[in-house]
Amino acid sequence: MTSDYDNLEIRCPLLGHEIKFQYCRSANLGLPCKKILDCWFQRFPVEDFLKNHFSKEELKPIFEAQKPKLVSLVELIKQAQASMGKE
Repeated sequence: MTSDYDNLEIRCPLLGHEIKFQYCRSANLGLPCKKILDCWFQRFPVEDFLKNHFSKEELKPIFEAQKPKLVSLVELIKQAQASMGKE
């Protein structure tokens, strides 16, 4: 059942306070938070839960490797420069 773990609580590294799993599994417009695996893997088999309750397409952002912040910032700067006609 989708709500099996909803009342479990953990400290959220993004929000900085205690939250329930229910929030984590629906924080992103009804989809799981991108950090859900990092936060919950020690408490229960969260990866299995996600695979049983969400489609592969819905989980794609969670399971794909995230770019380092520096790489993302450099890409954004290049896009801004290109849109301003500067290279």
